Amino acid sequence: MIKLTIINEDYLRQQLEWVKYRAEALDEIENKLKKMKELAVFATENELLPMETLEINAKLQELHKEVTELDEQTRVFWLDCQ
Repeated sequence: MIKLTIINEDYLRQQLEWVKYRAEALDEIENKLKKMKELAVFATENELLPMETLEINAKLQELHKEVTELDEQTRVFWLDCQ
């Protein structure tokens, strides 16, 4: 029974560590998504030169990649803990 309790405690600690890690990542993701929205709104509300459009699209793609990577990293972290 003691061994099972220790295993459960270790598992729960790992889950808690992952939840904290995931929450931090989700905060970062939220900030990046807000920035993406700001860029999209700016682009729709203003007449942009072709070069400005390309710059905004590049930034949106970069932010999208970062969001995807953060999401994948936190999922992989959880899989590693199991």
